[in-house]
Amino acid sequence: MIKHPLVNLWFFLSYSFSLLLSTTYFGLGIYLLIFLVILWLNKKYFMQVLHRLKPIIYYFPIMIILYFIFSLFLTDNTLGIILNEAIFGCLKLFFMMGAMMFFFESTQSQDIVIIARSVWVRLNKPWQWVEDFFLFLGMTLRFYPTFQSNWQLLRNTRKSLGLEADLSYLGQVKIAAKEMPGLLIYQLQRADDIAMAMKLRGYGKQFPRGVTYPIISKAVHLIQIILISFVYWAIHTFAKI
Repeated sequence: MIKHPLVNLWFFLSYSFSLLLSTTYFGLGIYLLIFLVILWLNKKYFMQVLHRLKPIIYYFPIMIILYFIFSLFLTDNTLGIILNEAIFGCLKLFFMMGAMMFFFESTQSQDIVIIARSVWVRLNKPWQWVEDFFLFLGMTLRFYPTFQSNWQLLRNTRKSLGLEADLSYLGQVKIAAKEMPGLLIYQLQRADDIAMAMKLRGYGKQFPRGVTYPIISKAVHLIQIILISFVYWAIHTFAKI
């Protein structure tokens, strides 16, 4: 949506944070308009986001019922107030999760790590635990999709051979418990090989590490971040009047 990755990340985080602080339906209406603009500008990701949100939407009625029951027994609020708070909270959660889903669909996971590392390099702090955390995060984001695709390939192979045609849910769980350890061990061995290669290339001798293709931030991007923060602050203040 916004070309510079760091400014784009700040826009979505500011939207989510400001939305969580909203306390009126008027303010919620403003954030709904912003959400519709986000949806329009990222409409090519609509089906992917809808697919991700479907399981979460199914839980909203359960969340409302549980909130209603606990509030009814633990507070003195009337039924109308309890129902209003439950619906208002679910709407805020839906808009926030929907906006962040659009961000994650439009931004690769590795790019998020590069954004964080680019900012960290500018700070020039020799803290090894931060570099270790970035390494852990990068390895996780690299190997999880591979693990997921290998598991899906295994499932498709078993289905094509007719081995899961009449399996119950419990039977599928037993197969997963049997097959997943092997897939996990394979991924751990790959991670161990990459860790050895990184040590041979000098990992741990200099902190902070450099970034091959860093995200270059200039003064104009800082101004954009300040402007975004001011706009959301103004919306939050105006919605409370």
